[in-house]
Amino acid sequence: MITIVLADDEKLIRAGLKKILLDSIDIPLEIIEAKNGEEALEFCKEKKPEILITDIRMPVMDGVELMKQLSELDEKQKPAIIVLSGYDDFSYAKAAIQSGALSYILKPVDKKELISAVNSAIMNSQKEEKEQNEQKFRQIIEKGRLDDVSGLPEITIKNGLRCIVIYGKNPIQAVEAVMHDRRYYVVEQTRNSVLLVYPFDGVEVKYDPTYLDTYIVGISGPADDYSMLRTMRRQARTAAMQSFFDAETGMMLERQRRGGLYYWENDTHISDFTQLDEGYEKMISHCDIASPEEAQKDVENLFNCFNDNAKLNSETLCYLYRKITSNMFTRYPGFTDSDMYLHIKSIMIENIFEFANLPEWQSSVLDYAVYLAALLKQDTKESPYITEALAFIKTHFKKNINMAMVANQVSVNYTWFSEKFKEHTGVNFNEYLKRLRIDEAKKLLEKGCYKVYEVAERCGFSDVKYFMKIFREETGMSPTEWSNKHIS
Repeated sequence: MITIVLADDEKLIRAGLKKILLDSIDIPLEIIEAKNGEEALEFCKEKKPEILITDIRMPVMDGVELMKQLSELDEKQKPAIIVLSGYDDFSYAKAAIQSGALSYILKPVDKKELISAVNSAIMNSQKEEKEQNEQKFRQIIEKGRLDDVSGLPEITIKNGLRCIVIYGKNPIQAVEAVMHDRRYYVVEQTRNSVLLVYPFDGVEVKYDPTYLDTYIVGISGPADDYSMLRTMRRQARTAAMQSFFDAETGMMLERQRRGGLYYWENDTHISDFTQLDEGYEKMISHCDIASPEEAQKDVENLFNCFNDNAKLNSETLCYLYRKITSNMFTRYPGFTDSDMYLHIKSIMIENIFEFANLPEWQSSVLDYAVYLAALLKQDTKESPYITEALAFIKTHFKKNINMAMVANQVSVNYTWFSEKFKEHTGVNFNEYLKRLRIDEAKKLLEKGCYKVYEVAERCGFSDVKYFMKIFREETGMSPTEWSNKHIS
C-alpha cells in the first residue's frame, strides 16, 4: 500500500487528480486530500506518506512553506514531493528543487506526466524501503536479536519467511530470473554467492532447470519470526552442502559436485559435534608443534568424520566449514597475517563452492595446515624450547600460569624467552594465553550447557567480571550473546 497526500485548495482539481491516480496506478493506493499546506503538513507527520503531491499557491500555508517545513523533519518522515503549479515561474521551480522536489509539473496537469512522476516516486520509495529492510535483516543476523522491526513486512503465521542461498557465477542473475515479481531482500552477497530472504506466499519458487545445471540453491525451512533469520541462513547453507554428497549413498562425491535445488528437511539433525570439535582442536592446537607429516595425518583424521548419511553429512560439513573459516585463519596471526600463500589459500578455502568436490576442498585445507606447520616448525629450529613451551602452555592454560613459570619450565632466561616467543607466535605471552582461553570459552559457550561463571573457571579466568570484559573486547559481544548466537 502506497500512501499519497494530495494538497490543493480546489476540490475539483483534487477529485480529478485522485481519479487519474486510482485509475492508472496498478498498485493499492491510499490517497489523503488536504485543502492547504498546513493540513498537508499534519497529514505528513501523522500518516508518513511515501508521496506528497502539492500545489504551490494555497491559503494558510503555501507549497513553498510546506516543503520548507517538511525539509526539517527526520529523513524517514520525508515523502517524495511532486509540485504542481499554474505559474510558469522559474522562482517557484527553483524553490521546489531546493526543497528536494522530485518533479515540477505545470497546470493544467498532463495525465501522462503525472503518472510517470508518481510511478517514479513509487519505485524510489520501494527501493529505499527495500534497502532499509535489507539493512535491518543484516543487523538481525549479526546481532541475533530484533532491536527495531518497524517498517518490516508483516509475517503471517501460515506462510512466514524463507531463506535462499545461491552459489554460482553471477548468482544475482539467477535471483532476478526466478523471483520475478516476488518481494525479496538480499541479505548477503559476494562475487559467487547471494543470500536472500523472502516472505513465503505458500507457493514454491519455480527454478528454470537450465539454471540448476549451473547453480546450487539451498532453501531453508519456513519461520514466522524475524529472530529466526540466523537459523534459516544456517539451514539454507546446510541444505546447499548436500551437493557435495551422493543423494543415495551419502558418500562424498569424487566427481563434480551436483548443481540443483536442495531443501532443508526438518526431521533428524545432529545436535552434538563433540567428536568433530575434538578432532579439529587436535589438528589446530597440534599445528605449531607437529611435523608436516603429523599435520597431514591430523587433517585426514578430521575428515574421517563424515558418515554414510548425506543429510547429516551436510550438517557436519557446514559445521566444519564454520570452524575452519572462523578459527583456523586467525589462530597464528604472526604467520597468517603476513604470509601471502596462506592469505590466498584462506580465500580459496572460504569459497568452498568453487571446488569441484569435497576431496578437492579437503586437499586445500590440508595444503594450508601442512604449509603452516612447516613454517612453525622451521621457526622453532633455532629455538627448540619454544616447541616445549607451547606444548606446556596448551596443557596447562586452564591453570594459573604466567610467562615466568613457562620460561622456568623450559630453562630459558625470562627476557630472552619473551623476545623469542613473540617472534614465533606474533603476539606476546599474555596475548597468546588470552587467545587460548577465549577460544576455549567460545567452544564451551557454544555447547549451551554451562553458566558464564563456569566457563570462566574452566578456561583459567579466576575473576568472572574480568572474563566478561575481556570476552566482549575480543568478540564484540557478551558471553551470553555469543552463546545465543552460536547454539541456534
